[in-house]
Amino acid sequence: MTALELMTRLGGEVLNNKIRAHIDGEIVIVARLEDQDWVLTDRGILLANEHSNLAVAETATTKTRKTKAQLVESVEITDEPSVGLTPAAE
Repeated sequence: MTALELMTRLGGEVLNNKIRAHIDGEIVIVARLEDQDWVLTDRGILLANEHSNLAVAETATTKTRKTKAQLVESVEITDEPSVGLTPAAE
């Protein structure tokens, strides 16, 4: 999980070249911008591992099985045409 994905998942924000998030009423620095790359902090690595496991668990439980197509009852055709239809010429 990248720093930006973690920020999105935690509802964090970018401020002064840092990604921070509010966790349990505390502001936690998740990553820092070094040169042009986001580098996770120690706490950010722990949170990324935790949320990666949660993301995998969420996708595993949301898989659905394909259902078989249900049979459609047959329709009887009567000799009387419906409104707006004309009988076909033979």
